[in-house]
Amino acid sequence: MASISSSFILFASSSSFTSYLINISMTLSSKLQLICYIAVTFTGVIAATDLVFIFILVIALLEELHASVMTIPVCILAIYLSHIASFLSSNFTLAYTTHRLIAVFFPIKATTVLKQRTNRILALILLTFVCLFYSLAFSVTTTTTTFRANTANIVNCEEDRVKPLIFPFLVLDTLFTFIIPFSSVSFMNSAIVYKLQTKLTFNNKLSTSSSAILITTPSIKLPGPSSTETTQAAQLNNGYAMVNNNNNITSSESHRLLHNQNRILLCVRPMQRYKRTTSRSVPCLSTQRQTSMYPKSASFHIRSAQCRATASAKTTKMLLAASTVFLVFYFPCHFLLFCFLFSKRQPSWMLDVLNIARLWFFALFCANFLFMLYVVNDFVMKLFVCLAVHSFDVTLKHRNKKNYTNVKIAFI
Repeated sequence: MASISSSFILFASSSSFTSYLINISMTLSSKLQLICYIAVTFTGVIAATDLVFIFILVIALLEELHASVMTIPVCILAIYLSHIASFLSSNFTLAYTTHRLIAVFFPIKATTVLKQRTNRILALILLTFVCLFYSLAFSVTTTTTTFRANTANIVNCEEDRVKPLIFPFLVLDTLFTFIIPFSSVSFMNSAIVYKLQTKLTFNNKLSTSSSAILITTPSIKLPGPSSTETTQAAQLNNGYAMVNNNNNITSSESHRLLHNQNRILLCVRPMQRYKRTTSRSVPCLSTQRQTSMYPKSASFHIRSAQCRATASAKTTKMLLAASTVFLVFYFPCHFLLFCFLFSKRQPSWMLDVLNIARLWFFALFCANFLFMLYVVNDFVMKLFVCLAVHSFDVTLKHRNKKNYTNVKIAFI
C-alpha cells in the first residue's frame, strides 16, 4: 500500500508540477520558456516511466503476499512493460543529458537547435521504436502455472533460455538499456562538469584581472564647464589683444555699433521669451524622465537576464544530479546481467548478489521520487522569482514607452 500511495503521489505531483510550469511558461520570454519546457518534459516523462515500473513492482508484491492478481496475460504484459520502462528511463536520461551538453557547449545555438518540436519528435521516435522492438518479448517469454492448496494458482513468467531468439534479444536489450546509455551519460557528465569548472575558473581569473586593471589605471579627469569657460575666456582675451594690437586706432562708432547690437539681442518680447522657455522645457522634461527611468529599466533588464541564466544553470544542475543518481543505482544490476549473458553456469553466490543488486535498482525509483520532490520545489521557487522579475520588467518597459509617447504628443 505504501508503494501504491507513493506512486499516486508521484503521479499527482508530476502532473500538477507540469500544469503549473506550463502556465508559467506562457508568460515568459522564449529562452526562459524553452528552459521551463525542458524541465517539464523530462521530469514528466521520467515520472511516467517510473510510475509504470512502480506499478509492476506493486503487482509483484501483491503476488508475493498471496493475492490473486497475477494471471497469464497480466504476467506477460508486466514483462513487456518492464522492458519498455527500463529502456525509456535510461534513454530519456541520455536524451536530457545530451540536451544539457549542447546547451553548455553551444549556448548560442541551443535555442535554435533544441526546440520543442525536436523534443516531441525524439520522444515519439523512442516510444515507437521501443514498442515495436520489445514486442519480441512475447515470443521469448514462457509461463508456468503451479497449484497451491486452498489458494489461487501461482503464475510464473520468465524468458525461455532454450529458444534461439533469446540470446540476440538479450544482447540487444543490454546494448540499448545499459551499454550505450551508461557509457554516453558518464562521458557527457564528465564533459559538462569539466566545461562548467573551466568556465568558473575563467570567470574568476577575468574578474581578478579586471579589478587589478581598475586599481592600477589612473583616473582621467574630464574637463568640466569651468575649464571650458576659462579656455573660451582666454581665447577671447587673446583675440581682443590681437585686434587691439593690429588696430590701434579704434573709433567710437564701433563701440556704439556693438552696444546697439547687444541691446537688440537683449530686447526680446516677454511672450516670445515665455514661448521659448516653454518649448525648451518639454524636451528637457522628457529627457529628465528618460534619464530617471533608464537606470531602473536597465537594472531590471539585467536582473531578468540574470534570472534566465540562473534558471538555465539550475536546470543543468538538476538534470546533472538526476543523471548521476541514474548511474549510481543503474550500474550494479545491469552489469551483473551483462556478465550472466556469457556465463552458462551461475554460482549461487552470484545469484544472491544479483538479487541484492536488483533491490538496489528498484531503489532507483524511490530515489527519483525523493529527488524530484526536493529539487522540483526549489526549482519552482526559482522560476517564481524569475517570473516576478520578468513580469515587472515587461510592465516597466510598457510604462516607459507610454510615458515617452505622452511626452512626445505634448511636445507636438
